[in-house]
Amino acid sequence: MGRFNVLLMGLVIFCAMQVVELQHNARRLFITLGTEQEAERQLEVAFTRLQLQQVAYAKGERVDAVARKELKMGPPATGSVVFMPFDGGHP
Repeated sequence: MGRFNVLLMGLVIFCAMQVVELQHNARRLFITLGTEQEAERQLEVAFTRLQLQQVAYAKGERVDAVARKELKMGPPATGSVVFMPFDGGHP
C-alpha cells in the first residue's frame, strides 16, 4: 500500500505543478491580449484621424487654396479656353 500512496502523491504533485503552469500561461496570455487590444484601439484612433484628414484634404476649397498658393495657379485667361464639340463618342 505504501508504494501506491507514493505513486498517488507523485501524481498529485505533478497535477498541481501542471495547474500552476497553466494558470501562469493563462495570465501571460491575458496580459498579451490586453496589450494587443490597446494597440488595436490606438490603430483605430489613428485610422479615424487619417480618414478625417483625407476628407479635409479632398474638399474643393482646400484643393483650390493649395492650387492658388503653393502651385501659383489661377483661372485660365479669357479666350484661351477651347470648347470641343461632343459627337457621342466612338461608333
